Amino acid sequence: MICCNLKMTVILNKAGIMRTKGILLAMALMAFMIVPLTAQLTVGGFIDFNITGINVNPGGDDEDYSSYLGLGFGGIVTYPLKNGLALQAEPMFLQKGGKVTEFDETLTLKILYFEIPIFLRYNFVVSESYLPYVILGPSFGFRTSAKVVFPDGSSSDASDEFSVIDLGLGLGGGVEVPLGNLIVFGETRYVFGLNDINMESGESTVKNRGLQLLFGVKVPIGD
Repeated sequence: MICCNLKMTVILNKAGIMRTKGILLAMALMAFMIVPLTAQLTVGGFIDFNITGINVNPGGDDEDYSSYLGLGFGGIVTYPLKNGLALQAEPMFLQKGGKVTEFDETLTLKILYFEIPIFLRYNFVVSESYLPYVILGPSFGFRTSAKVVFPDGSSSDASDEFSVIDLGLGLGGGVEVPLGNLIVFGETRYVFGLNDINMESGESTVKNRGLQLLFGVKVPIGD
């Protein structure tokens, strides 16, 4: 078994995957339906530094779990609503996973996802020179690859051991600063994994978690 004999179990099934796709489609349709036609959108791109780890329950008696720095990049679209509210979508490619140490040997689990966070955002209008905000919402991850990296630098494919779908809940905040026709922003959030991503039979569940730091640039679109 890969990844230091972690004891893992399956929770997601085909019905769960279909429900996930249905929820994602419904939220996307809702986002486009409720956006005012006259709203000024902002679009842009960002880089993401993800301090990522895994939560294993129950963990192995001789195993220690730690984080590593994963990287990501993507785009951002913000749809203004009313009364300081907005919808914010941030499709991206993002590294997740974590480190497992057993008997002085450390393995690194690296899982690459195509991630689609969809957040409800609230702006605090306190100044014309900057705009702080908070965000809350689900994140839908679709695994594109997974591997275990060994201490000598070699790696082994682990795609079959982890679920294609990763659901999360994100909570965080950020600040935007207008600079001429551009808007620079920084954002931080913590994302809790909601489902067991392991496809190995056993007794333990494994969930992703991560503290993400984003930096990017946006431009306004429309009136």
